[in-house]
Amino acid sequence: MPLPLPALHHVGLVVEDITAAAADYERRWNVTAGPVHDLTFPQAHVHGERLDLSARYSFIDTGASQIELIQPVSEASPYTEFLEANGGDGVHHLAYFVDTIDDYLDQLRAAGEPVDLVLDAVVPGGGRFVYLDGLAHGPVVELIETPR
Repeated sequence: MPLPLPALHHVGLVVEDITAAAADYERRWNVTAGPVHDLTFPQAHVHGERLDLSARYSFIDTGASQIELIQPVSEASPYTEFLEANGGDGVHHLAYFVDTIDDYLDQLRAAGEPVDLVLDAVVPGGGRFVYLDGLAHGPVVELIETPR
């Protein structure tokens, strides 16, 4: 039996220049990008290897959902890989909140779905997110644990 798809929370775009991308959205679509936050995820699991991952993040509220702008800071990261593989900016992921990531992954496995874990990271101050490849046609899927 297929799993229900949670409501889309945001679309993640990886960009080379977060300031320029935010200004472009503001000019073209009359939206305001939120503040830019530099985050480091110590000892994140990226393709099964532990490394410190750093990036800049900003959210744009579109009303029904959000757009997340991400600029890599770390040289070794899924975001840098994305920019290199795609020759520049683009849609990286579709993000969904789930109650518990591990439970949702178990349900995917039980349903026979591939669970190709690209990234598993803990947000500073709490919270966890993962990127899964092979569940969408193109972008990776991000699962975010629902804040308690």
